[in-house]
Amino acid sequence: MKFSRKLITVLLSACTLAAAVPSIPAMADSQKVVTLGADLTEEQQTMILKYFGIYGESNIETLTITNEDEREHLGSYIPLEQIGTRTYSCALVSPTTSGGIQVKTANLTYVTSNMIASTLSTAGVVNCDVLAAAPFAVSGTGALTGVLMAYETASGETLDETKKETATQELVTTTTISDSVGTVEATQIVNETKIQVIQGDVVSTGDIEVIVDTVAEEENVTLSDEDRALLVELMEKIAEQDYNYEEMSETLERVEENLDSLLSEESDDTESASDEESSEAVTEAVSEAEGSAEGNAEESEASSLAEDSILLNTDESALGSDVVFDATDESALTETEASAETETEASDDFGFDITVSDSYEDTTGSEDSSDSADADGSSDDASSGEDAAQTEGADIVVDFETTDAESADETEAAQTEAETESEMEGMVQDVISISELVLDPNTDEDATENAAIEAGRNYLTISTQRTDLVAGTGAISVYDAADGSLIETVEMSDTTKVLSEPITDVEKLYELGEWTEGTEFRIYLDSPLAADMSYYITIGDDALTTADGSASIQTALDDYIISWQFDTLSYGIGLDETVDGVTVNSTVTGTLYVDAETSAYALLDSIAVDGVETLAEGTAIAFTESSTFELTIGQSGEAVIHVSYYDSAETMNLVNEASYTVTVK
Repeated sequence: MKFSRKLITVLLSACTLAAAVPSIPAMADSQKVVTLGADLTEEQQTMILKYFGIYGESNIETLTITNEDEREHLGSYIPLEQIGTRTYSCALVSPTTSGGIQVKTANLTYVTSNMIASTLSTAGVVNCDVLAAAPFAVSGTGALTGVLMAYETASGETLDETKKETATQELVTTTTISDSVGTVEATQIVNETKIQVIQGDVVSTGDIEVIVDTVAEEENVTLSDEDRALLVELMEKIAEQDYNYEEMSETLERVEENLDSLLSEESDDTESASDEESSEAVTEAVSEAEGSAEGNAEESEASSLAEDSILLNTDESALGSDVVFDATDESALTETEASAETETEASDDFGFDITVSDSYEDTTGSEDSSDSADADGSSDDASSGEDAAQTEGADIVVDFETTDAESADETEAAQTEAETESEMEGMVQDVISISELVLDPNTDEDATENAAIEAGRNYLTISTQRTDLVAGTGAISVYDAADGSLIETVEMSDTTKVLSEPITDVEKLYELGEWTEGTEFRIYLDSPLAADMSYYITIGDDALTTADGSASIQTALDDYIISWQFDTLSYGIGLDETVDGVTVNSTVTGTLYVDAETSAYALLDSIAVDGVETLAEGTAIAFTESSTFELTIGQSGEAVIHVSYYDSAETMNLVNEASYTVTVK
């Protein structure tokens, strides 16, 4: 806790805060409630229920969360295209009578446990245990919807609608700010500003602005004008509510301490450890190993989780490998660490690369920790020692005496390891981080949000601010996110499917992240993206590289691996475009998708080349169902093909619109 920050409110308010007794709602009739995303398959539902530790239990109420539920809760703050059309997030909620809000997440790549805990406190929740997860990597922005619905059902308490709306606004504000300053930093600034406003009973906009600026300065974070305005607007709304800080303090201060610890760890990770520090770390690890029983007992006492907490009853093996788990209480991760590490045979049905979350322990398994090395080639002995110290029931023997033969063997092993590391360093001079890439339809740099695009497109676009990259020998793969099945793999070296060119459009550069230059890689697919589908994309080692081979993508070495996921809408238009493009007066085949549930009539009503309409009046092509068509464009330039969807040919009420842009050579 950084108590000096609490002094800000004293300077802003002349009132004296009266001690308040928290009013904890009765939970005599409360129960566990699980929510499942409506678009999960039966197999995925089973995975989630097993992870939650409730598979086969019949006394737990189940709610189904639909995409309409998410749109109702998030639609005021997030574009519908970003919310997508599928719902996969799940939650298990268990109201408690003490301990504040405790959260554990799995496979949420953008929303963290601390975000959810802080946001739930804004919604009016005081005490509750929450598990939030998905069978594969999702951003997690929709998880709050299910958690709130489950909490109200489980507790029998109807939360204030304004506070729930404010909670949603807080989650969106936090994730928006995190795009610029980082996830931990954004959560810290929002949480601490909220503490200042509520604890100090601050109401004026001027005082709120002072708090925002002061907290940002103390955290060494520079907020853009847009992010600052979002945060001030959120705090103005929070200030209007009748929050009782004593009820919220346990949760908010725990989140604050977690984030302080994470920021401290981030700072430590940027500094190279000296030989003396490494030696001290090893000595400390040995000391911890010798007193593991006592240490485990102390850790158990320090944990704020109840022995029967749902956070301690999860089965990590149910979700397969390469899953990032995150929790507001570290013991929720430590307690399950051993079981997760022993499941080396667990299959990874979905193959996702997971983005780094605000985890409080090294997510690398024990098998890898002994072989892993820091960027400077030094092994993390302290981490290995700590893992050993946390292994319950292990017989630990420390022998400081070695024979000459043993010493020689160790020396030879060290030399071999050093040679291997040297060879690896020679092979990869520099690792290109996937966080430097932008996948269209995800239009923001570092985006992991689940975007939704029109059906019919037969290409993907990867953009980078760098101008020194070329297509490498690796590949990208397209998967069906519903069942994890592979749809197509494209070798980046295949010049019949991959086209690269510099980005010269100033407007496009600005949209990508206010870039001044960049390169675009367009990857053409064998089949267009189908309607009403959910996809995810993975990118392999060496998919992109520099021309001289001095740098390349190495996903295994990348600390910021992102799984790109997006949905397709039930309508859209596409052309069978290839790397050769579309030429003037050539005939090209296209496909138009009609959503039969909402549209009974569609018109391809416009073809504009460089902004000039070329489709003669009265020659629009009409469709009543999804169908293919042929098209000839008689003018070179950037052609935009537009389709309007109507409820019927008689009433002609506009329902949706779609467009496809192609360069005609």
